[in-house]
Amino acid sequence: MKYFNILFLILFLTTSAKAQSVKVSVSKVSIPTYTEPEREELPMFAENRVHQRSSGNPYPNKIVLKVNREQKVDKEYTLIKLENEYLELQILPEIGGKIYAAKDKTNGYDFFYKNHVIKPALIGALGSWISGGLEFNWPFHHRASSFMPTDYEIEKLPGGGVIVWVSEHDPTDRMKGMVGIVLNPGESIFETRVKLSNITPLRHSFLWWENVAVPSNKNYEIFFPHDVSHVFFHYKRSVTTYPVATNAAGIFNGIRYDGAVDISKHRNTIQPTSYFSAASQYDFFGGYDTGRKCGVVHIGDHHVSPGKKMFTWAYNQLSQSWENALTDTDGAYCELMAGSYSDNQPDFTWLEPMETKTFSQYWFPIGEIGVPDFANTTGAIYVKDTIKVQLNKTRNVKITVKGDNQILYSGKATVKAREEYMLPADVRMKLGYSIDVTANDGTVLMSYTVKKHDTFNIPHTTQDMPNIKKVESPHLLYLEGLHVDQYRDPATKGESYYKEALERDPNFAPALIALGEAKLRNAFYSEALEYLLRAEKVLTRFNTRLENGKLYYLLGHVYLALDEQEKSYDYFRKAAWSSAYVSSAMTYAAMLDIRKLEYDKAVQHLTTAITYHKDNAVANALMIYASYLQGDKKASERQYLSVEANDKLNHLARYFGVLTGKVSARDFMEKIRTDKNQVCLDLIETLLVANLQKETVSLIEMLQTHEPLIFSLSAIYADIKGGSPNDSATEGIAFPSRRIEMNSLSHWAKQGSRKAQLLLGCALYAKGHYEKAVALWEGLSGTDYRAARNLAVAYYSHMDRKNEVLPLLKQALSLKPNDEQLIFETVYVMGKLGVAPIERISFLNNHKSAISRDDIMLEWARAYNMAGQEDKAIELLRGRNFVPAEGGEHAVAEQYMFAYFLKGRRLMKENKMQEAADCFKAAQTLPQNLGAGLWNIVRLVPFKYYEAICLKSLGQEDKANENFDFITGIEVDYFSNMNLPELPFYQALCYRETGMPFKGDMLINYKLQDWKEGMKTVDAGYFATTPFFISFCDRAVQQRSAYYSYLLALAYRYTGDTKLAQKYIEQAAVSDPYALNIFAERQF
Repeated sequence: MKYFNILFLILFLTTSAKAQSVKVSVSKVSIPTYTEPEREELPMFAENRVHQRSSGNPYPNKIVLKVNREQKVDKEYTLIKLENEYLELQILPEIGGKIYAAKDKTNGYDFFYKNHVIKPALIGALGSWISGGLEFNWPFHHRASSFMPTDYEIEKLPGGGVIVWVSEHDPTDRMKGMVGIVLNPGESIFETRVKLSNITPLRHSFLWWENVAVPSNKNYEIFFPHDVSHVFFHYKRSVTTYPVATNAAGIFNGIRYDGAVDISKHRNTIQPTSYFSAASQYDFFGGYDTGRKCGVVHIGDHHVSPGKKMFTWAYNQLSQSWENALTDTDGAYCELMAGSYSDNQPDFTWLEPMETKTFSQYWFPIGEIGVPDFANTTGAIYVKDTIKVQLNKTRNVKITVKGDNQILYSGKATVKAREEYMLPADVRMKLGYSIDVTANDGTVLMSYTVKKHDTFNIPHTTQDMPNIKKVESPHLLYLEGLHVDQYRDPATKGESYYKEALERDPNFAPALIALGEAKLRNAFYSEALEYLLRAEKVLTRFNTRLENGKLYYLLGHVYLALDEQEKSYDYFRKAAWSSAYVSSAMTYAAMLDIRKLEYDKAVQHLTTAITYHKDNAVANALMIYASYLQGDKKASERQYLSVEANDKLNHLARYFGVLTGKVSARDFMEKIRTDKNQVCLDLIETLLVANLQKETVSLIEMLQTHEPLIFSLSAIYADIKGGSPNDSATEGIAFPSRRIEMNSLSHWAKQGSRKAQLLLGCALYAKGHYEKAVALWEGLSGTDYRAARNLAVAYYSHMDRKNEVLPLLKQALSLKPNDEQLIFETVYVMGKLGVAPIERISFLNNHKSAISRDDIMLEWARAYNMAGQEDKAIELLRGRNFVPAEGGEHAVAEQYMFAYFLKGRRLMKENKMQEAADCFKAAQTLPQNLGAGLWNIVRLVPFKYYEAICLKSLGQEDKANENFDFITGIEVDYFSNMNLPELPFYQALCYRETGMPFKGDMLINYKLQDWKEGMKTVDAGYFATTPFFISFCDRAVQQRSAYYSYLLALAYRYTGDTKLAQKYIEQAAVSDPYALNIFAERQF
């Protein structure tokens, strides 16, 4: 990385003669970069997309669908460097505000992995993501904005330290998140000081994970506290013992351990996986390189920050593929992740409207001390043989070791920061002994006792929720609905469960309230009102005063949306009777006071809101302007200074600072480094509730001087000022989603604006108003390629008009020739609708010159495979370097492996067993150019089975039996079902081949009942999820039919009932003509 001499800002902060100054600088640096491709202009309605085990539906945000590996350029970035005598931190505000690098200056060790190239791959929620450094993730993991700019501000601390604040309004829920990276002089530890504010009217669930990449190798170790006896996988679906793992508690994420394996040693994890620590009473964990004798420790209050995790790409082909995808020269890394308000992924906590949560995490490097047995913000203690102490600040301390009811050692010492201090060699720790490190005044800085911890506390894993029709009570249905909403389930929403609860009990109030909230969230205001008023009637049957203000608060918002302001105001005031809703309800009551020009009341109600929650970001900002409008300019100024001291990036407060003469318009706009249009829309949502129309116009006009208005802002401006929206305006980085946008677009759609009709349709469709969206798009599809395509999505996914989908997609392509997304979606839908593969090949050949994307190449390979042209599929796949999306590696591997599978099966029919065996063997080794690998070895089973059959026929029974034993040795569990649900079928065949047909018969007998029952299950949402941005969503009943019909076909094939086997495989093919496994079974 080459540094330029352009220095925007250097601050030298000196604390005393004993400590060097903390330095902070802002400069431009050049970093080699593979540039990010343009965002896709079509909206993605990926309703069942999964991202990090929770919903990955990107709407309203535009996404990136491919990577660039053809061109690497030197690109300038703003880099903020924080430095004291021990640490050097580098922050990139333009890439998610991540800490790009963290160096231990005492030894030159990068205790965070430093990637010397910016090389985006498709791992992020919206596509692009880079490895390295420390990534701040919220409200879900690998956050939507991790490759977007953040706002930043630098603040001096009274003690001479410096905070670099990075802040954003998150693109998904529009909540405000900020983190301050704090470095003090004389300390070898830094703090991440977090403030998360829900500035929206409704609650949202969130998690916070700090994701640190560390340079890994076979000398690296992870360490959890000694009371951690087990680790979980995602969603707590697997569990194994820690630090020594076995298969005793079941197969962990498909990994078959060879006996007892110490998984704290990085070298012993061969397959990519995650280890989430069990609950601990200690506040630390970390990683250590025993070769370099360097490492890193994380500290977080375990009551607030219980999450401790390691993720690794490990040491198989998948790890090499991802190393190639993410860096040029910097090698392997693993990730140490620290979760606040979360101990797993997914594991979410609610952030209520107007609530702010504040908390801190800490990171520091360690050296010669080794893997510590205890750590806190003071330092670390090692007691395994000799006793060693490392402190994060030079201190005069007293160290005392006690055991067997006596003091074994007591001594005073000056321990220098970041240096190892060793006690005499004859002082040793054992069970029951303790060590205390105290300050001169007697304050205990660190205290650790060697304890025996319970190792017999391995819990059960999380199980799937029961069939919605078999849940016993409305209350359990409500709890299940709450769970899927809180955990942002990618396949279903809580509404299904709440509605089922009301089928059992029409007056079950929790379900009525939950449905009202869901309908309000998705702009079904009349329905929301009906449910909430029903709940009010039920709950006030005996008591006229509710024990909770939530129902009244929601009714306040419903009436606000229906423009019934008096009723809205009354309900907000009622909600404020309950302490949990005082702050949020009074904030909105105050907005309506301002609307009525009753500024004294507004100030009074804002005072109450702030009294009940001093960190209410919206109320504190509004108080600036309400006081000003009241005529108390001194109070307004005091309030502004108070807010600024607490949050220099509260943009609503800063805009009121502009209106009251405390902030210049230029300074206001320049400090918004995130998307200015989107931030201004967030502010306008508040302004317009308070009917501050002049102030809204002023804000929009200020914005216009800095960048073009997006269409929905242009429409809002025209609503107030007159005139018409600018039809040439784009929608920017995100499609409309807010109520104010939808209201304005609705007005202009009625006036005949075609752009308003298109975008309003997008917002309505995303919220589930499918028929209304279709009605808007149908009038545009002849001239607007996006309307034609969107209509195709709606017809396919929700209108049951699939026969009209392909003509619409072809019409869209005629309006936007050679658009890659339209090419992909057209050929994808052709496959889903069962169009002959030869026609799909012809379609792709006609667009050959326009195709550069991996996913289109995979559709081409699929068509070749299904057309019996496997060699062409192999040639195509071998001739290209693929960079798959995370979770999509199998999509690349599948086409390559199935090409050989289909060839092998055909050669078997021709009795060419050696050639067939060679094909099945070849399928098990993936070329590196595919960028792929297998997350679970169970995917090898079909290929190993048929290879074994060939080998057996060739007289190589020992080799064949090795394959049979491999297959029968795999445990059927959640992860085998996820990757190869037909595993029991292959195991039964193997038992038959090895002389144990009774075992195979029993297994299939059992699975037949299981699969028949599965066919009858009713889904609460989608049957399956996808990691891809697919807007064409299949109905659950259709997917379930294909899935279980295929399995039943295999089962009946095993039993010899060819008639039923044929019936079910044909049924599967009708339900899903796209699936290669179904296609292959029909062929052979």
